[in-house]
Amino acid sequence: MNRIFVCSTLLAGCLLAGCNRADDGVGPAQRAGKAVDDAGARAQARVDEAGARVQDKIDQANEKIERINDKVTDQVQAQVAKADAAVRDAREGAKEATAQVGRKVEEAGEKLQEKAAK
Repeated sequence: MNRIFVCSTLLAGCLLAGCNRADDGVGPAQRAGKAVDDAGARAQARVDEAGARVQDKIDQANEKIERINDKVTDQVQAQVAKADAAVRDAREGAKEATAQVGRKVEEAGEKLQEKAAK
């Protein structure tokens, strides 16, 4: 019994010695908490860095898309301007053709009147 008592006392003493505060006044639970906090801070910093890199890539992609969009818009506007000019030219041509047909009809009408008068 004496032997069990001595072993138990020594074991309890060792356990209590492990739970005591170190010379700096920080206990094991506080050290463990600080380690967890530090690990969390490091993980958050890595996540922030990764997020910043992803955001940079997104910004670069958006800039490329914007440049392509501007280029396509300019090309479409140029094609629209060409089509508009072609429509205007066609309208002018149609007006001129209508005027020529009108003159020819008048000439033909005058000739018919001259022949009818003779």
